[in-house]
Amino acid sequence: MPLIKISHITEDSRMGLWQMTETPDEMLRLYPHLHGLQMTCQSVRRRMEVLCTRALLYEMTHDATLVIGHASSGKPTLEGWHISISHTRGYAVLLLSRKENVAVDIEYRSDRVGRIASRFIRPDETARSIDDMLRIWSAKETLYKLHSEDNLQFYEMQTLTASASEMTLQNKKHGHIVTVYVVSEDDYVLTWATENDSTPRPSTSSSCKCRG
Repeated sequence: MPLIKISHITEDSRMGLWQMTETPDEMLRLYPHLHGLQMTCQSVRRRMEVLCTRALLYEMTHDATLVIGHASSGKPTLEGWHISISHTRGYAVLLLSRKENVAVDIEYRSDRVGRIASRFIRPDETARSIDDMLRIWSAKETLYKLHSEDNLQFYEMQTLTASASEMTLQNKKHGHIVTVYVVSEDDYVLTWATENDSTPRPSTSSSCKCRG
């Protein structure tokens, strides 16, 4: 069973990572309670994403009765929890918190990101390599999810600082600055953020002294 790890990233938040190597039938043998799961998707890849996410939920909570829903916007919901989900080629990740809004994104390594860099990298952002581009892409996906109510466009998010393990990004709509944490592996880049790692949104009467 390729459950890679479950990590407590804050006192209240935990993250689970799964490498999807099984078949749907194998997943159902491992987790019989998922037999009742309603899945309209036809592709094996999409079915595996759904099954592995639910398996992660069980491994992280040991509660087989929990049901992941979706808001009208498509954002996942889970009663009693803040939840964020991401999938990429061969991996699924789930982030849960009882108390704070959370967001997570995972992207497999590919040079495809270089072909669309102009769509999501601002002129005042620096990306010297494919790895830099991928980290920016993933970090902005995470910020987009964390501030989903703002429906941010890529150019409404600005990278302010970046290191090997974390980045700071600004929501340009409100001046809100968020710390996004980064894990870079051979196969993927993983980013996540929590609301507690953000500066408060300034009032409309205050001035923002951040770059840009």
